[in-house]
Amino acid sequence: MSLKQHLDKRRNAGLIDFIEVPLDWGHRNKEFVGFSHEHKIFFRIFFDNKYREDNFTPKIDVLRERLNQLKMDSSGTGLFSNRDEIKSVEKEIIFYEKYLYL
Repeated sequence: MSLKQHLDKRRNAGLIDFIEVPLDWGHRNKEFVGFSHEHKIFFRIFFDNKYREDNFTPKIDVLRERLNQLKMDSSGTGLFSNRDEIKSVEKEIIFYEKYLYL
């Protein structure tokens, strides 16, 4: 069973909610950011020879600054378009805001 299948199984049981985001330091694997409904904490899980889980507090202000910088630097179309990265950061901010004030 893959990590994503395991997380989907826990999501379907109503224990967690998660999204998939790219790793900050590599493009080979993906990182999953989630929220545990049982413990009311955020977690990150990724795969690099073993599964890891970290409890953390999301820094939404840093993500908003990054989003503003990406929007400022965006040319909109063509080779230098960073539309996918902007959508990824927006999705992450929305996910954190959804569970941050529970």
